[in-house]
Amino acid sequence: MNWTAKLIDPIAKGLKPEFTWLRVEEARSGGWYCLSGKKSDPVVNWHHLEEDGTLKKLEAMSDKRLPVMASACSRWISSGYSVQLMAWRVGSRAIFKLRRNHVSCYAKIFRKDRQILERWKHFSGQIPGDLPSVPQIIEWNEKDKILITDERPGFSLHHLWSTGVWMPTHLEVLRSVLELLGSSPAPESLPCHQVADEISILGTRLEVFQRILKRPHAEAEPLVRSTIERLLELDEVEMSLAHRDLHDKQMVVSTSGISLIDLDLLARADPALDRGNIIAHCRLRALQGLPVPWKKVASSIAADSRLRKISPAHLQAWTGASLCRLALIYSRRTRFDGFIKKLFSSLEQLQDSRGEWEGLLE
Repeated sequence: MNWTAKLIDPIAKGLKPEFTWLRVEEARSGGWYCLSGKKSDPVVNWHHLEEDGTLKKLEAMSDKRLPVMASACSRWISSGYSVQLMAWRVGSRAIFKLRRNHVSCYAKIFRKDRQILERWKHFSGQIPGDLPSVPQIIEWNEKDKILITDERPGFSLHHLWSTGVWMPTHLEVLRSVLELLGSSPAPESLPCHQVADEISILGTRLEVFQRILKRPHAEAEPLVRSTIERLLELDEVEMSLAHRDLHDKQMVVSTSGISLIDLDLLARADPALDRGNIIAHCRLRALQGLPVPWKKVASSIAADSRLRKISPAHLQAWTGASLCRLALIYSRRTRFDGFIKKLFSSLEQLQDSRGEWEGLLE
């Protein structure tokens, strides 16, 4: 069964079957934004589906919430760059790859400046040589909210896993990135992501989940509720530095080293947040058929967490929050039949510390 058939009728009937649909998002103006193409394509082929069934291809340069895109591209082209749009979130941000004289860099255009420069500059000049590096800032245009950084050489872990490659060194990459974040200072000037923020995100995701699926999974609401309860039961801990969007696409490896990218959400948070996010994503990738030994990853990160005095209760709660969020999000993405149910089943076992999760995070 095509995954879009599980969505509510206005979406299921409105999406043309001759296209391959990858993702559906609610549009603030009404209707839905729908992404088409191949998984390996740049994330740019968005369409707007209206509630009456009208489907219209969207053009990035016509995004009224990102009005500087056209003029920025014109400046870059005039300066001799080749310009490729790599990713676009309608009304929110866009990422371009710029290339000149065989040297590439990336330009991010944001709608809002949420302490972008402070977040990206946090690691400037303070990373020891044996820890992962981060992209260097080439330019920050405060007026237009454009950040340009250098290109990191190599391939992301996700790219390697998607091509069937897993190596024992990849676990060391994950641990090394977590070590970098865990050992870095977390100044109070950075935004703070608290339990209340995570609960709000889960609540919003659940609302969209229930609105967009034709027959929402019955176990979703009680599992979200129990996930929230476990977060609320946590005692207060000292906040540490968190990437907040840490997964296999954010880590780039090459013969010259490891890089951590996309620092847009860098914040202070529970030290278990990033660790739980990595574990949950590894479980997700294994379900997607990638060669990730997720149990080995989970037990290794749990062992490192104990050494850092991170309690199993915190690691379990934040892993559960990430796994819950992924189940809600992937309900609106291409997937095989039964995929969301498997994610919810995994979450339920995690919360009870049984089945595939028994003893892993303790």
